[in-house]
Amino acid sequence: MSSRLGIYDIFSRIVPGGFYLGAFVEFGRVLNLINFNWATLKDLGVVPSLGLALIAFVIGTVMDRMGFAWQRLFRLNKSVLDEFKNEHKDWQIQFQDKDWAILRAYVYIHNLNVGDEIDRHNALSIMLRNISLGLALLAVCQAIQLIKTDDWIFGILVALLMFFSYQTGIQARYMRDWFYRSIFETIIAYQLKLDDRVKPLETRKKARTTQ
Repeated sequence: MSSRLGIYDIFSRIVPGGFYLGAFVEFGRVLNLINFNWATLKDLGVVPSLGLALIAFVIGTVMDRMGFAWQRLFRLNKSVLDEFKNEHKDWQIQFQDKDWAILRAYVYIHNLNVGDEIDRHNALSIMLRNISLGLALLAVCQAIQLIKTDDWIFGILVALLMFFSYQTGIQARYMRDWFYRSIFETIIAYQLKLDDRVKPLETRKKARTTQ
């Protein structure tokens, strides 16, 4: 993979890892397990910030399996490949869902840049699904605050966080679907013979011969 995709993959762990870290700290705070003031973060130095980024990266990596399980709540009943086959019935498509990794390797062999562009969808999906779960965990923290204080401001926060969590989860599903569709579309594009499918109209041919 290119360095650009590698950097993007790091941020796909750090950003959701930050949400997870914030949710864990908030859990500890609302349950009176730790005494923490979020205002202290504004005076955080460079070295502690780098340390927090490293912690966020580790947490984002460790929690990714849970993010993957969370994403299953947003999956469609019909597979991406089945929809793709219905949209392209003029093609005889014999590969199966489980073949996507082999097909992606085929794309990488033929064009590394195209493979990187396809993998960007996957990296975005990973980031968004983990952010979605992180937002849901923060919503649980606010729900605990609502129960403890009976302040409906926390109820509004719960509703907003769950709304954004749902929307982010849906977008993560779309990015995952686009990842698979991009693989399938690229494989078909490699089989195209444009001379057989893209031809000038006969009228244009005649116009050229008369000039």
